[in-house]
Amino acid sequence: MTQKTPNEAGQVDEIQKQINQALEELDRIRNQRQSITTPAELQAAEQAIIEATDKIAALMTGLKIQQALDSDDLKEKADQLVQSMPGKFKNQGKRLVSIQTSRGEPVKVSAQYFSRKKKKKKKK
Repeated sequence: MTQKTPNEAGQVDEIQKQINQALEELDRIRNQRQSITTPAELQAAEQAIIEATDKIAALMTGLKIQQALDSDDLKEKADQLVQSMPGKFKNQGKRLVSIQTSRGEPVKVSAQYFSRKKKKKKKK
């Protein structure tokens, strides 16, 4: 297995940091003493729990996606796909991409970006 570049390791670390912050928020909600006496208060408490758990779900999904994007297997398949395409493509390097999972907020992952090579103009 190849060494991770600082960019690859950096995005995994960033998502891990966000997961830890979200878990701390969920822990604060769990430990908070709250007197719920009305339906509105119950609904607000439930909504806070749902938002916190959805955020964790999105971040954990994003982490798994980032780990897959960083895997040698997927890089090899991406190279095969690019080579099988008509025309030439240029690897532009890694770019941050925002992914919306089915739950929670969008998550940023670092993915390879390919573009078509520019056609050279013919000289007359």
